[in-house]
Amino acid sequence: MIREFLYKGETFRVNAHGAAGHEEVFIIHIVDGEEMGEISIDRMTEENDRSAPIDAICVMLCDQLIAAENIHCAEPDAGFAWVEGKRLRDVLPSNETADAH
Repeated sequence: MIREFLYKGETFRVNAHGAAGHEEVFIIHIVDGEEMGEISIDRMTEENDRSAPIDAICVMLCDQLIAAENIHCAEPDAGFAWVEGKRLRDVLPSNETADAH
């Protein structure tokens, strides 16, 4: 899955691949269409809650990236929201094929 979302008034992109709870998840901070800071986690090998939904992992990683990059968020109290129409790619479950859709 490659999808954009908003968090704390900032735009981010998530690129996640693998089985739910066992993904590699990459978060990229997007500013004026440019890719800025990046952070990632390999949920198979790194300590994390493997039952947590992907949006919770996005928030966790964004909080780490915001702190590490000293990002001054536009809306520090704003929560997480997927950007509608910005779903760039979804990964099909292993028992489906692209021809089935």
